[in-house]
Amino acid sequence: MTTAAKVLRCVISFSRASLSPAATVQRELTAQLRLRCISSSRTNGEASVKVEVENRRIDASNFMNKTKLKLTEVDVGNSLRTEAIMSPSIGILKQTTIMDEGSRPIYLDMHATTPTDSRILGGVPPVYTGLYGNLDSRTYTYGWETEKAIDVSREPVVKLMGAHPKEIIFTFGARESINMSIKCVARLYKSKKHIMTSQTEYKCVLDSCRHLQDAGFDITYLPVKNKGLINLEHLEKEISQDTALVSIMTVNNDIGVTQPVEEIGKLCREKGVFFQPNSVQAVGKIPVQVGEWIDLMSICGPKVYGPQVIGACYIRHRPKVMIDPLLYSGGPERGLHSGTLAHPLVISFGEAYRIAKEEIKVLPSSPTSPA
Repeated sequence: MTTAAKVLRCVISFSRASLSPAATVQRELTAQLRLRCISSSRTNGEASVKVEVENRRIDASNFMNKTKLKLTEVDVGNSLRTEAIMSPSIGILKQTTIMDEGSRPIYLDMHATTPTDSRILGGVPPVYTGLYGNLDSRTYTYGWETEKAIDVSREPVVKLMGAHPKEIIFTFGARESINMSIKCVARLYKSKKHIMTSQTEYKCVLDSCRHLQDAGFDITYLPVKNKGLINLEHLEKEISQDTALVSIMTVNNDIGVTQPVEEIGKLCREKGVFFQPNSVQAVGKIPVQVGEWIDLMSICGPKVYGPQVIGACYIRHRPKVMIDPLLYSGGPERGLHSGTLAHPLVISFGEAYRIAKEEIKVLPSSPTSPA
């Protein structure tokens, strides 16, 4: 057995988070020193790990010199300032947030994601430290508080879209919403094997359709006209008695064209076909009302200055659209979302849409008809 590597890992615990750098250096710190010895055998290729843990009191300045770590001030919330040891990731974050030095290119990819609104970030820390009950724990106060917070956060989304609270299902993002809408409708209404979309759809929609195509579904990929719009006459001609769903995005994420989704939705309603517009680029930017012609719709947080990894799926309640979860786990959102909801993200998501509703403006050159 020969020693392949030795790794020394130090974990520092501060007695108080509000110590100034000078006071911190003057105090002793409790350090947990982990000496990890990784040994390997040349004969059988096996490796073993031995970890020796030792707690000791050390001088802070001596520790800083040995580890080359630096203390830096960190903002927590709106008022609390504390000191922390700067890790490499914190250093990268500090560098990437210095926008006024002219060292970074101008960001022009807002259709991909947006920075989180600072008005939202200010209220996040108290949620993590005070509202930490598990949503699934509905038998005592902490779970009830979280459930109430999620219901309150649902209201801005409902008001912005003209929906009902029961029709908004929180998800991990637009991709989950899209997959759930397309795949689950196809699975539940399997007597109809035809699904329609456009050739310029969001990749997640196209990939979901290709998955169903491999499973035996007939997929029609509609071409678009010169300016990227769907030909409504061609769409109507392609709809058959075997068509289960039409999925056309409201606003194209690449070229920005706005499709006539109201007309498409009304056509689908006349033909008895479900209509699912992907509206992540529309809701919060232009007026979007679900009305009577949208059956399913996908939205997400990072397109409206909200947090990432959070979205929602609109599922029409009356007349009811039957839908199954992608994964079965008896989770929240009436069992349609698998996994515990990250309620700090949900709360931030709701706040982003509340701000969007207050600040949304219709420019003279923008479409004004409801989508």
